[in-house]
Amino acid sequence: AVSVIIKNVEFYLSVGDKIDKEAELEKLQKELEYTRGFLTSVQKKLQNERFVNNAPEAVVVREKAKLADAENKVNILVKQIEELS
Repeated sequence: AVSVIIKNVEFYLSVGDKIDKEAELEKLQKELEYTRGFLTSVQKKLQNERFVNNAPEAVVVREKAKLADAENKVNILVKQIEELS
């Protein structure tokens, strides 16, 4: 099965033997690398006291939601890579 993430909800699709395992692993690794970079940038922003103290509360809340979403996506991608390996 192949899993697809849509708005942090993971769906599984049965594809049998019709998947190129190596290509899928490569795609997942690239997506994981990108998501980890995004996660790091959001973490740095939220660790910046000037940003947190000066930004409107709604912006800080939105950044915290991005952080939680990125952490969740990283966990899902790691799980998918482990299952394909």
